[in-house]
Amino acid sequence: TRTSSARHLQLRLRLAAIHCSRPREPSRHSLTLTVCGESPDVESACEGLNSHCAPPPLGSRPLTIAPAARPVEPVAPLSTAPPLAPKTPSAAELMRPRPEGAARREPSPRQPSPRRSPRSSRKLGRSTSASSSELSFGSGSSAVRLLPAPLNKNRVCEYGWLTPLLSSLVASQAAGVTDLASGTPGATLFVVCGGCPNSFCGMQAVLYTHMRSSPPELDFWWIKPKKEDGSTLERATLDRHSKGEHKNDPGRSRALYAQFADLFAVGGGAEAAARASRAGGGKLRFEVVGASGPAPRALIVDVESRAHYYIYLIWQEDWTSNPFARSKYIKGKLVYQRDPTLPEYFARPYAYRDGVLSVPPHAELEEAVAEPMPTDAIQSRCLDDS
Repeated sequence: TRTSSARHLQLRLRLAAIHCSRPREPSRHSLTLTVCGESPDVESACEGLNSHCAPPPLGSRPLTIAPAARPVEPVAPLSTAPPLAPKTPSAAELMRPRPEGAARREPSPRQPSPRRSPRSSRKLGRSTSASSSELSFGSGSSAVRLLPAPLNKNRVCEYGWLTPLLSSLVASQAAGVTDLASGTPGATLFVVCGGCPNSFCGMQAVLYTHMRSSPPELDFWWIKPKKEDGSTLERATLDRHSKGEHKNDPGRSRALYAQFADLFAVGGGAEAAARASRAGGGKLRFEVVGASGPAPRALIVDVESRAHYYIYLIWQEDWTSNPFARSKYIKGKLVYQRDPTLPEYFARPYAYRDGVLSVPPHAELEEAVAEPMPTDAIQSRCLDDS
């Protein structure tokens, strides 16, 4: 059968060679024939073909006859099934006695759980480094915890433009102010700062004033530095502007900062007095002393210790940023005088949460402040009431 197949193939190859030897236009395409098989008869048939073939046309490639490549067996795809879980021994297998000489399987040692990293600031990412004994005071219901690292990106030193105003407050030489829309006069009481600048507004602070209206009231609005000189107070903003170039009414921020005005219940009647009493939580009392004089002062009294805090600056270190949060708070430092006639200044942490102001009376929490305008040091050791 091999000889007949070879002859048959030799005949077909000769016909193909005769066909190729006919005069035609030169072609650059070569004829490639594949012969299946590996036998001497096939090789001799190819030699006979070469002896009877005419010279290839000019420009064509030589005839190539190569054995076909063996078919490649398909490779089974890798299994993607998950590895089998180790078999859990049944209760009967666990109770079965172990044969003598069998090695006992020791349980793998338990890896110790990694220690949690110290608590970090939400805004600055600073880790606490002080020991717990330096951050806690008191015991039982009066115990307090402190945060050693600042949380606020704003710095106290950036508010140096408030220095002349604060100096006049501690000297009981309050600056006169006017509500330009109504013409009502008033006097400055204290300043709240730390919340600005932020992504919505530039550098500014909140001024609280005692307005001599009928009945009197405690109002507040924004004060700002000069545009051309950020280190100097814009005196025009000491008055309340509802429109114009120096427009400084509280606007949407009124709900946030009204809670400091609500502490003193000035001219608000029984409802305002009840709200102020609730804000003190039975531990603090709020007054405006010397309201009839030219320089009234805002006073917070600790009911139990009888300590007096004549506040002139409230620093915001941290506050609720989510307006939909159930519990809302502001915390930072009160800066005050114990005696309004003495040039001695102090700072103490506070927390104002859900309408209740907390000012722990511990003596260790009081910090001495050298000047009416405090330094960045008051930003540390704020209350941790979370």
